[in-house]
Amino acid sequence: MLNSYYNYPHFDQWGDASYLSGNDCFDLNRFQRSEAGRDLAAARSLMTEYSDVDDPALLRRWESIGVRCEVLRQDDEPFLVFAPLQAYENRCEKLPVMLIFRPVGLLAEAFYLRMIELAAQGEFIAMIYCDEDPDGNDRFLPMLEQVRQKFSVDDSRIYVTGHSHYGELAMEFMRRHHQKIAGVAQQGDTPGMILQFYGLTQEKLDQMHEMDMPLSLITGTTEMVGPFPINTDAPGVSEDSFYRRSPFPMNVEDRIRTWQNRLYAMNCPISTPQEIQDAAQGDTVRKVLGVPCDRTEVMYFSGAEYYKADFRNNNGDFHFQVIGVENLPHTTCTVMHNLSWSYLRRFARDLRTGAVIERY
Repeated sequence: MLNSYYNYPHFDQWGDASYLSGNDCFDLNRFQRSEAGRDLAAARSLMTEYSDVDDPALLRRWESIGVRCEVLRQDDEPFLVFAPLQAYENRCEKLPVMLIFRPVGLLAEAFYLRMIELAAQGEFIAMIYCDEDPDGNDRFLPMLEQVRQKFSVDDSRIYVTGHSHYGELAMEFMRRHHQKIAGVAQQGDTPGMILQFYGLTQEKLDQMHEMDMPLSLITGTTEMVGPFPINTDAPGVSEDSFYRRSPFPMNVEDRIRTWQNRLYAMNCPISTPQEIQDAAQGDTVRKVLGVPCDRTEVMYFSGAEYYKADFRNNNGDFHFQVIGVENLPHTTCTVMHNLSWSYLRRFARDLRTGAVIERY
């Protein structure tokens, strides 16, 4: 039941794994044998075990873990709603909503299996939909209204997330409707912000600079465009790679410039090129990510290190974090979703004043 404009190539377990990375630094053997690789293979098995998102056996599987999947429609476009079973009986407890930007299909459920499991735990109601046209994604608003008619929704805690260019589309939706959004989790996106990429303009950067929007960005260090460290030329990207002819910056000067765009958009102090270069002399996180930051942490999960940097904005708030994941290619993983939710759940939006509420 793919959306009409979208089709995805056949997934054949690992194959030669060329679809995973394309970065020379990626260690496929290590990844396959890690917990993250195991979880990825298990999640992708949804695509071979079931026929479609409305396969009765798959619907029963969701119910067995405590969540119900409904395939609803808006403007004849399908979207998925995953609500914990208790939400059908208890309308007193208001639940947050996670808007997941991904075209409807088994791949979307595989990519966001952990988010579905979090919904089953009662953390939130998850909704899955995406249009390649940013205007089409405004359908999320009437879709959300349908959900409000069925469940008790906490309108102060509406979050958005997306991976890769769907993260860019989630960001565009946020810019259009930021008064309604409590936070954003970008996954698998470049740390810098590239002008003219998916419609990003200086005007939109200026718009973000004036708003307060908690944002978590989690990206693998061995993505195909070599996102980290920012203060070097893109590592692991071969000279004949398609991505050297793409909008993604490959040389250090352009990478630093796009990172400065990100800091400006997040209303954070803008590091100079020299300060960014000097991050190479800092601690492990600063060396791996290639940027100065206000506080750091190295975490270890599922066979890899996670390098977390927090940035204090000009108002003195820690509303922006970047996490680089060791040896993770262009995909999501269980820990990525756990960390995204751990961050987002801290925030709500005061719908009267528009201010960010720090819940704890």
